Amino acid sequence: MTTQMTPAKPRIRSNFSKLLPVVFVVGIVAGGWFVVQRLGTDDSSSKEVAADIAESFEPELVLSDAKVAKAGFKTTTAGMRKIADVRTVSGRLTYDEARHIEVTAPVSGVLTDVLVKPGDSVQEGQLLAVVNSPEIGRARAAVLNERAKYAVVRRHIERLQEVTDNLRILFALLDRNTPLDDIEKQFNDKSLGEYREEIMGTYSERYLANQLAAAGQTLSDSGSMSLRTVRERDNNRHVAEAKFRSARETTAYNIGIRMQQLQADESDAQRQVMIAQNHLSTLLGFTEEETATVDSESLSRMEVRAVFAGTIESRTYAKQERVQQGDSLFVLANTESLYVSADIRENEWAAMSVRSGQKLEVHAPAIPGRTFVANVHYVGREVEVASNSLPLVATISNADGLLRPGMFVRVAIPVGESDNVVAVPSAAVMQHENEQFVFVSVNEDTFRRVDVQTGVSNEQWVEISDGLKAGDQVVDSQAFLLKSELLLAGEE
Repeated sequence: MTTQMTPAKPRIRSNFSKLLPVVFVVGIVAGGWFVVQRLGTDDSSSKEVAADIAESFEPELVLSDAKVAKAGFKTTTAGMRKIADVRTVSGRLTYDEARHIEVTAPVSGVLTDVLVKPGDSVQEGQLLAVVNSPEIGRARAAVLNERAKYAVVRRHIERLQEVTDNLRILFALLDRNTPLDDIEKQFNDKSLGEYREEIMGTYSERYLANQLAAAGQTLSDSGSMSLRTVRERDNNRHVAEAKFRSARETTAYNIGIRMQQLQADESDAQRQVMIAQNHLSTLLGFTEEETATVDSESLSRMEVRAVFAGTIESRTYAKQERVQQGDSLFVLANTESLYVSADIRENEWAAMSVRSGQKLEVHAPAIPGRTFVANVHYVGREVEVASNSLPLVATISNADGLLRPGMFVRVAIPVGESDNVVAVPSAAVMQHENEQFVFVSVNEDTFRRVDVQTGVSNEQWVEISDGLKAGDQVVDSQAFLLKSELLLAGEE
C-alpha cells in the first residue's frame, strides 16, 4: 500500500501550550495594574507590558529550506531618510498640438498621384500627392498674364530711358551748333523715338536760319544786300531759335510725364502680380517662384507637400479619386515630442504647486523599468465642473520612438519633502483587508508579520510612522510570496 506524501506547509508558532503562561502573566499584570491604579501611580509600565504581550501574538512563518531557496527573498534595513512627497496622477500621451496637422485639399480636383502611405516617415517639403485642379490652372494662368503685363511696362520704361539718355547727348551737341550731317551720322542707329523728327526738323531750320542771317550780314556790310532783307533773315533766325527751344522744352516735358505714367503703370502691374501670386500661394500652400511651363497639365498641377518632418498617421484617399476643397488627405504628425495630459483632482490638490517648466517623472506600464522625464507646459486655470479637476499638460521627448499617442501613463508630481523618518522600500509594504504590514526577517527561514502605520510615500520609499524602528530587517523582494503563505496558513 502506497502512502501519498503531502507537501510541507508553513508553521505558525502560536499554539495553546504557549498561551497558558501568557494567560498567567496577563492575570498577574491585571492584578498589578489594579493595585497601581489604587495607589495613584503612573501606568506607563503596564502599557508597555500590554504592548509586549500584543506583540507576542504577531504570527511567524517558518518555511522549508527549499522554499526559501526557490523564493530568493531579499531584505533591506529600515533606515532614516528624507522622502520626497510625490503625488501620482493618471494621464495619457497625446500629440503635440503644434506638430500634428490635418493636410487638407485647398481646392477641388482629382488626385493624379499619391506617393505616401500610413507609417511613412517624410521630410519637410517632401511631395505627398499631386492634384489636378482647374482652379489652380486659372490661378497660375492669371499669374503668367500679370507677369507678362508687367514685362511690357518694364520694356516701355527701358525704351523711354534709352531715348531720354540719347536726347540728353543730342541736346549737348546741338548746343554746340554741331553740323547737321555730323549729328545725323552719329545718331543714325540710336533711338530717339517720335522726338527725332521734331527735334531734328526745328534744329535744321534754326541751323539754316543762322547760316542765312550770318551770310546776309556779310552781304549787307559789302552793300550787296538790302537792309530789309538782312532784317528779314535775322527775324527768321529768331523764329527758328524759338521753335527749336519750344520743341526741346516740349520734348523734355512729355518725356517726364510719360515716365511718370509708365512708373505708375509699373507699380500697378507689380501689385497685380503680387495679388495673383498671393492667390496662387494661398491655394498651393506655398510660394511658387516661377511658372515656366504653360501646358494645360502643368498649369493645373497642384503639389501637396509636407509642411514639416514627421510621420504619415493616416491617409483618406487613393489615386484617381476626386476630392473637394477642405477634404482631409493625410494626417501628418511629428512624434519626436508628445504631450502628457493628466488631471489634478481635489484629493491631489497639493500637486497644484507644480509650475511651468518643472520636470516630472513619467512611468508607462507598457514599458516597465523605464522612467521618462517631462517638462510642464501649462496647468489649467479653470476647474472642470464634471470631474472637479484641473488639466495638466507636459511635453515629453520621444526621440527613440518608444512612446505612442494614446498610451496610459502615470505622472509623479513632487509636492514637498519629509523630515528624517523611518523608511522602507515600497515593495516591502503589503496590504490585506485595510491593514498594512511588513515581514521582518527573524532568521534565514523565519519571518514575522508586523503591522505598520505608513506616512509620506513615493514610487521607491514609504514612511513607517509606527510598527518598525531603524535597523529592522524587512523583506522587500518577493514579499508577496510570504503574504500568500501567511494567508494559506491562516485558512487551515
